[in-house]
Amino acid sequence: MYESYWGLLESPFSLTPDPRFLYMSSKHQDALMMMHYAITRNKGAAMLWGEIGLGKTTISRKLLDLLDPVKNRIALIVNPILTPVQILQEVLDQLGNPTTSRNRQVLVSALHDQLLHCYERGERVVLMIDEAHLIRSTNTFEELRLLLNCQMNDQFLMSLILFGQQELRGKIAKAPALEQRIAVRYQIKPLDVNDTGEMILHRLRVAGYTGECSPFTPDAIFEIHKFTNGVPRLISQVADNALLLAMAQKLRMIDGFFIHNVIEEYCGREAAA
Repeated sequence: MYESYWGLLESPFSLTPDPRFLYMSSKHQDALMMMHYAITRNKGAAMLWGEIGLGKTTISRKLLDLLDPVKNRIALIVNPILTPVQILQEVLDQLGNPTTSRNRQVLVSALHDQLLHCYERGERVVLMIDEAHLIRSTNTFEELRLLLNCQMNDQFLMSLILFGQQELRGKIAKAPALEQRIAVRYQIKPLDVNDTGEMILHRLRVAGYTGECSPFTPDAIFEIHKFTNGVPRLISQVADNALLLAMAQKLRMIDGFFIHNVIEEYCGREAAA
């Protein structure tokens, strides 16, 4: 709606997990490096956790972009509210061996055979679970732990990567057998004020912005960071609203006073008061 006014080719602040728009702060770079390391060095299991809206899902998609599709077979579960049997069925289906069996032993045997088949072909199997904090049953965590028992003498046949919110840590703590097998762990943190400005400019550039400097002044960035506490999802929402309202007022620069008004509109004036 406001793209042509700001010289953009597409929306810069969409909330979909498009890896192109991921601003790689030092925190995001470290998180991506750690998860990639866990897979390429065959560490077995890894976990990335943090508060809502910090970019965990987008990092998972960026990680997919880094993995060679010829050497890696990926099973990505984005809705983990599944029973242990359903988890096994879903993994088998994504690895190209679908089955309607609900017999756990049959499913485990079929998955082990599939993992061996991939190993013999020189393929690394990676199971990535997004929103892993939504897993309800400790039995599911136990099933995931048992999947890590599928290994040769020198390596795991599958890498397990868990992405989730803060409560994932507590749930994993209640499954100590799995927790002990998570070799790589990283907690992603919010952005600082400098990264907040860099993230906004990065997303504008990806969307086609060619201005010499950001349309958001330093005091606007300060106000955005103060309100959002450095959470990328909230930063995007406030910046998106600011671009729209600034267009309506025919502004070319967005300052701190304007952002203050945008935030009031965003929250509702009664809530802001």
